[in-house]
Amino acid sequence: MTSLKQIKTILGSSPQYEATQLDFGEHDSFVQRQADTPGTLLRIRPYKENNGIADGAGVLQSVHDVTTNFRGKNTSEHHSFEVWFDEGKIKFYMHAATEAAADKFRRRVGNNYANSEVFPVEEGYAFPVIDSDEYVAGAWLEMEKIPYYPIRHHNSEGFKTDPYGEITSEMLSLDESTVVTQVVFRPAKQSWTDGDQLKHNSVDELAHALRQGTSVGWLNPRTRPPSEKDKRAAKTIEQQRGQQAFHVNIRVLATSREQDEAEARARGVAGMFRKYYNAITEQGLDDKPVWHRRERKRATRLRQFVERMRDREWIDRHMIMTVDELAGVAHIPNSEIETPKIDWRYTQRGDRLPADGSRYAVDESPGDSPVDGQAPGVPNETAVSFEEPTREQEGFDGA
Repeated sequence: MTSLKQIKTILGSSPQYEATQLDFGEHDSFVQRQADTPGTLLRIRPYKENNGIADGAGVLQSVHDVTTNFRGKNTSEHHSFEVWFDEGKIKFYMHAATEAAADKFRRRVGNNYANSEVFPVEEGYAFPVIDSDEYVAGAWLEMEKIPYYPIRHHNSEGFKTDPYGEITSEMLSLDESTVVTQVVFRPAKQSWTDGDQLKHNSVDELAHALRQGTSVGWLNPRTRPPSEKDKRAAKTIEQQRGQQAFHVNIRVLATSREQDEAEARARGVAGMFRKYYNAITEQGLDDKPVWHRRERKRATRLRQFVERMRDREWIDRHMIMTVDELAGVAHIPNSEIETPKIDWRYTQRGDRLPADGSRYAVDESPGDSPVDGQAPGVPNETAVSFEEPTREQEGFDGA
């Protein structure tokens, strides 16, 4: 190939879903055990009768704890909400950075999602096992515009149906395949909408600019009067001021012994996040495959991507969501979704314990089904049931 053709190939290449096998060195598999993992991984078995996204917003609002150092820098911990299709079942997890945070999540989830089980994974795996003969594909989700423009959520445009219905349906794969969606979130300071004083880019200034119309034309520039849509967008953006918000990373991972299956699941699941497109603000989520045109570099990037998911690493990708926005992409669904193979809890417990009650072994709990699809080496997970509550950037991974 001539140099000219090589240049054309490089310039013409675009990120794509291309699953690749990874080299784990002396190990046959990528294994992460709970004992070797900082923080606490919580398994959630949801009871079907709950308020879904609205309850998710309640949980997030109650754990919005911002901490800063003496210079005012945000030092808040980051946590994650994860959905796994693993061993033929769809399961829900939360990863807390500390034991204190895990205890708070356990109580908050229990208080908001009555009759659900929340228990720490004390042994076994803290992330799905990936064998060396499996193909791996992954993607980041990013906002199409700056965070002041909100994505669709249950209090803005709303959802006809829970978007998790289509996301979880797209996650269903071969029983030996794995699909993971991971939302890492970190509380943002209340000043997140203030912008930079030198750049004049606060939400108020953006809303004001939208109401002034749009400059069009190049040789003969003129101002186009604001449309009704511009005015509605300005009002929506202004409502972001004062809202509690989180810095966010969203990742999608798919692995399978079938290369086409890994690529299809990663592409399909990431594509379902387009359901969060807000027609008023024209804000949406765009998927960015982890890719490189050279296989060895692509494998290196995918290996790094998997390690970041394992570590629940948060990276500043200039992505901020309010509580309502984040609840849409990180919540426990309810009976509204009809996806099969979800690890639901089907019974209310007659011997429920208070939120701070004692623990019991899952396989000894009376009147309830065992935990299906339990990972090997996790026979003695502990659970807590709850009484009916009173509610209280980094660089782009492309070529």
